[in-house]
Amino acid sequence: MSDLRTEEEQIDAIKSWWKDNGNALLLGIALALAAIFGWRAWQQSVIDEKESASAMFFELSQAVTAAESAAGAEEDAEQQAADISFLAERLVDAHSKHIYGDFARLYQARQLVTAGKYAEAEAVLQAVNVKGEDNRALASIVTIRLARVKAAQQKYDDAIKLLDGDVNDSFYVTFHELKGDILKMKGDRSSAKAAYEQALSRASELAQPTQLLQLKISDLADA
Repeated sequence: MSDLRTEEEQIDAIKSWWKDNGNALLLGIALALAAIFGWRAWQQSVIDEKESASAMFFELSQAVTAAESAAGAEEDAEQQAADISFLAERLVDAHSKHIYGDFARLYQARQLVTAGKYAEAEAVLQAVNVKGEDNRALASIVTIRLARVKAAQQKYDDAIKLLDGDVNDSFYVTFHELKGDILKMKGDRSSAKAAYEQALSRASELAQPTQLLQLKISDLADA
């Protein structure tokens, strides 16, 4: 009997504890499960977004490649340009904060430059996310294109100011050569020559082609 009472007392104790703590325990379990499934759902959504953006960018890239390799009629070229514009805009709208959205903006800007719409191209390039250590190469590409667009609008000082910032070693030669081109457009031939010579010096150190830079320097010297 004593054993039975002990078991009954244990059962009563468990019932009493469950009455006082059962709801809290169930809530804790529910929250833990929600956190686990919520995390998995978030991870899956990130994967889905990346795959969607990648597929859309591939489609855009294919359209650009087809347009560049084609030599059709003018109306075909116009249709291809319209298709590229549509695909790029769709990608930006769907994945504006994703790296593929930024790549699409580069395509958009290039089309606008081709159409002579430099102010619009400048606005698109300025919307590209170039913050963060992982985006250093993209930042350099955007800076180069922005400088060219500004120069096309005769905003020479603004363009040169962009190129005077920190330069990734991989783009040093390109930055200084472009700076020389813009200074030449501005009419500052001595500064243009100095920029070309900086580019030439680094190109020689890196064993990069130097013939064009030498021609540009010679052209300024002859003039």
